Amino acid sequence: MDYQNRAGSKKGGGGIVSDSQANLARRKQVDELLRHGQEVPYTFQEDRGQNQNEVNRDPYIYKNNSGKLVCKLCSTMHMSWVSVERHLAGKKHGLNVLRRGNATDRTGNVQQPREEHDQQFQAAIEERRNSLKCNGIAPACKIANVKDTKTGNLGITIQADYSQQSQSSFEEDQKKLVPFARIVSGLELPEVEKKDKKFVVIAYEPFVNAAVEIPPDKNIIMGNTYETKDALDEFNRKCTFWDSDSGMFYVQFFFS
Repeated sequence: MDYQNRAGSKKGGGGIVSDSQANLARRKQVDELLRHGQEVPYTFQEDRGQNQNEVNRDPYIYKNNSGKLVCKLCSTMHMSWVSVERHLAGKKHGLNVLRRGNATDRTGNVQQPREEHDQQFQAAIEERRNSLKCNGIAPACKIANVKDTKTGNLGITIQADYSQQSQSSFEEDQKKLVPFARIVSGLELPEVEKKDKKFVVIAYEPFVNAAVEIPPDKNIIMGNTYETKDALDEFNRKCTFWDSDSGMFYVQFFFS
């Protein structure tokens, strides 16, 4: 930092430095040490040269037009490299990297475009569905009324019995499938007499779908407990539970 060429300084002597200027110089030194000489590119510099080590080190950190550091993966802005280091070690950035990992193979190269990937995924689903034939077995369902002791809201619990899978000729990969539930409005059904109704449909191929009618004028409240598990959507993540050992599938939610 130049301590000489500033107002109030004498030739050959050190300049007058305020506390804010000293802190700014200290932060710049800390940023340089943490960055290890890494040159952070700007967001408009798309071609950075794939042979640089800095690209493989922090591929999501850029500088915007104003010179501020941004994480393109998390859409966050940082004023210093200290903040960047904290962000890279944080939970939010780690989860986003894991989600991004589904679109990147193990070698670090980006896979095919999104549309092509979706087409291949849909083709694999259709092939899997054609290989699964309905066995004609309908699961036995038990329904019980429940009440939330904290809020007093009423709800229902549905138990679908898929224990028949132990006697059926399932392949090993088919046994890894998980049932799922979905709220279906009567407007989605072809029957005219069911237009004003609402159902909870439980699906588990190759079994027959099971449907339970619920009040159409009630709003559904999901449970407060958040399960960190892979699920189709938020409803199945918070309101369903699959016991693979006993072959029981549970659905529970409340009404407002």
